[in-house]
Amino acid sequence: MPNRVKIERSEQYGYYRDLLWCILPLGGMAWYYYGPRPVLLLLTGLLTAYLCDCLLAPLHGAGYRSREPSSECFAALIVFMMPATVPYAVVVAAVIAAVLAKEAFGGEGHYPFHPAAVGMALAGISWPERVYRYPAPGTWLPLLNTADTPLVQGINATLRDGGLPSDSTMNLLTGNFAGALGTSAALVVAACGLFLLVRGHVKVTVLVPFLVFCIGLPWLLPQLNELPAFSWPWEYVRQRIYLEKYVILSGTVLFGGLFLICEPVTMPNRTSSRILYGAALGIATHAFRVVSPYESAVCFALLIVGAIPEWLDLISHRTERIRFMRKEERRVAQSAKPE
Repeated sequence: MPNRVKIERSEQYGYYRDLLWCILPLGGMAWYYYGPRPVLLLLTGLLTAYLCDCLLAPLHGAGYRSREPSSECFAALIVFMMPATVPYAVVVAAVIAAVLAKEAFGGEGHYPFHPAAVGMALAGISWPERVYRYPAPGTWLPLLNTADTPLVQGINATLRDGGLPSDSTMNLLTGNFAGALGTSAALVVAACGLFLLVRGHVKVTVLVPFLVFCIGLPWLLPQLNELPAFSWPWEYVRQRIYLEKYVILSGTVLFGGLFLICEPVTMPNRTSSRILYGAALGIATHAFRVVSPYESAVCFALLIVGAIPEWLDLISHRTERIRFMRKEERRVAQSAKPE
């Protein structure tokens, strides 16, 4: 095996191991607000992914690799994007991520789309009333039967209808509002993202353009009923700031930017390609957030933009090659000039 392949595989293993460490603070916040049921959901998802890997990995010759916990990471990400009351959808989404999105394409390092995004998107389309409706924080849920628990829509439903929620900034930072298990507490998500950034797993070349478009497009095109159909970016600044607060802190923008879009297998390899990739993800995420009835807009964006990373790398490679050839032609022409 070439050394480069060994290094890339080692980096992938490190990414997934560090991602698993982030389960502890995110799971702890979920337990604080809803009781032990989120931990049961998390263990169910991890066990499902583990069994899928054990059963299917030998089919493509590699066998199960205990040091490659990518399927378990995908299952954990799916659980954190779901409500605490979700039933069997966790198992179905984990199976979809491990089997259809990962093993069906050759397993480790070969899947073209982010498995967690695939599993979450299909589960959300199949059971939107269970996947995108949330209990109030502070509701101590029973372990098994949550059918009688009152559920409400997420904040993005209010934003999509042109309104502004009334949740305070402190509640958004601490996760004290109705939302998904792991995406609500912005301070905890940011702290985990900082850990991944320090460890070298969050790529700034992808994250920055993603956030620029996720933040810039709502500022330029605010979907607010209290604003006129057209207004200049320097008008109604107060309303725009309030809108940006909910866009960044209430949905999957921050969570997706730190935990999903920098997945080492699915993102491009070249710096210029990553910039374009992050920008395309930001544009698609904003579009899905505005027109889609689903909360996890970044997952659907990953399914669309996930088809182009290799094309971006190919275009970047050819562009660099053309520049190099032109530079060489100019060098040869200058050297051929008479003294």
